[in-house]
Amino acid sequence: MTHNIVDQHRTNGNDAIKNKDYIKAWEEYTKGLEITPEDPVLWSNRSFACLKAGFPELAMMDAYRVMNLCNQDNIKNNESLRTLYQKGNFRYAESLTALGLPRLAESAFNIIINDKLIKDVDRKKAMDRKLKLSKILSEQNHYMIREVQKGHEKFLITEEDVGFYKFDGKYPWDNRPDERIKESNLLKLQHKLDLISNNKLKLDFVKFSGDDENPLIQLGVISKVDFKIEDIIMEEDPFLTIHNHYNLRCDYCFHLLNEKSSIDDNSDEYPIEYPCPNLSCEESFCNEKCYNLAKDLYHNEICGKILDDLIDYLQRKRGDVKNNNILFILKLFAIAKKRNICPLDIEEIKHFTRHHSTPHNLENHELWDADFEKIYLEILKILDISIYDLNFDFWIFITLIATIGTNAFGGPAIDQTVHDTAAIFPLISLFNHNCKNNIEGQLYLQEWPKSIQDPIPAVYKVLRKTLRSIGCHSYRMTMIANNDIKKGDQLFLSYCNPNYNKKARHRQLLRTYGFLCYCNRCKGESDGYKPLPIAWCLYFPDDERGKNLLDR
Repeated sequence: MTHNIVDQHRTNGNDAIKNKDYIKAWEEYTKGLEITPEDPVLWSNRSFACLKAGFPELAMMDAYRVMNLCNQDNIKNNESLRTLYQKGNFRYAESLTALGLPRLAESAFNIIINDKLIKDVDRKKAMDRKLKLSKILSEQNHYMIREVQKGHEKFLITEEDVGFYKFDGKYPWDNRPDERIKESNLLKLQHKLDLISNNKLKLDFVKFSGDDENPLIQLGVISKVDFKIEDIIMEEDPFLTIHNHYNLRCDYCFHLLNEKSSIDDNSDEYPIEYPCPNLSCEESFCNEKCYNLAKDLYHNEICGKILDDLIDYLQRKRGDVKNNNILFILKLFAIAKKRNICPLDIEEIKHFTRHHSTPHNLENHELWDADFEKIYLEILKILDISIYDLNFDFWIFITLIATIGTNAFGGPAIDQTVHDTAAIFPLISLFNHNCKNNIEGQLYLQEWPKSIQDPIPAVYKVLRKTLRSIGCHSYRMTMIANNDIKKGDQLFLSYCNPNYNKKARHRQLLRTYGFLCYCNRCKGESDGYKPLPIAWCLYFPDDERGKNLLDR
């Protein structure tokens, strides 16, 4: 019976492919995989559907699964599996090509060429593809060096193994963005907002002007009362924090810690580390309370696991690629595994808006880091999650990258040039942006480098110590009115540095959040941000776009 159902989904998917309905095909193959998650034929077919639908990033991972299922031991005496394995190799290589990764695609085609069992016609096809990739790779390397030396004067050039993909805020089969504005979900959010603001704020749909005549309508937070300047609007503790392991910090609240072996005069400011009781675990906490809170939320799933590869990835320099929040995805996957749900269904984050491609930046593309594949697989490995578990499918990982990137708040850092800490605030994330913000966040437990500890007023040090003693989170955010606010006004944060000029503000907003601001302040200023053009011919075979940018 089960076999018949899977066959029907496969047949339905194949029919959809013939009709060029690739999304329908994806859905049918996925339904089959829900029943038989280790079926290489379904993964191969879904990879093909993703390629045709314009999602090479997903096609790549599905092709990887095919190759993993059809390993060398399995295909020796099984011609059908050998054929599937070769299809997987081809689709993997074509996916890398479609992502604008010529070096990796060339290597993938080289594996196909060296396969002794492959047909001559397929080897010839792979050799032709490799030749084209080799040509643009040579030219790409030349211009990468040249443009970096020139300071990126003429056109945008990425780093090696950084390509491009598109993300429109959701994949076609993902209905969650529509569900977030259902009345039942809005009532839940409003109830939480009432509790945390003492019934002073309300959610409502608001209009934003754009670059055309059609205003953007989305959720916003409206004041239900009058506020005076410096009035407290609300307070919220983070749902989740990360720190990128540059310094010894609590893994739950990321407060700086003193090592047990080196207590000094600052021990009154920084808690003494409370190591995880599991001797094989390298994480530390402020105290037993932080440890237990972390344990109940996510820590059990990662306790004692080796995170070195993830940390190395976080600490490297990688241009504008959004790699700083990968530890959030690790912890969100851990929470979802503990709750036995999909990470996108975690109650605290499922209402978040998502970053999406825009024609104003990268010509409607996002930067694709080839290491996303490795990081995804590493996270699954750390959490003992099967790569065939559809609750943690690769598209969910990509969606979380877009979700966390627009909703995480940067935290304190000893070295201000590095991204050291970050936090997720489920309710504060509801406030929209305006370059002339009328509210801002204050941090009563904010830490400072030791070099400026002494000038801090004694009364403030006492306040910090008192708040910590009663269990306040080290990154509790208190929203304060910047000016007088009238009942019915929308409350705005600034997502960028308000001291920047318009060009710098728009650059920051586009790269991090995927939108341009059309507030009154921006309308009154000239010289907005103009992104550099892209020489697509350096990334994709047979693409002529951008050749006029090159000095021949």
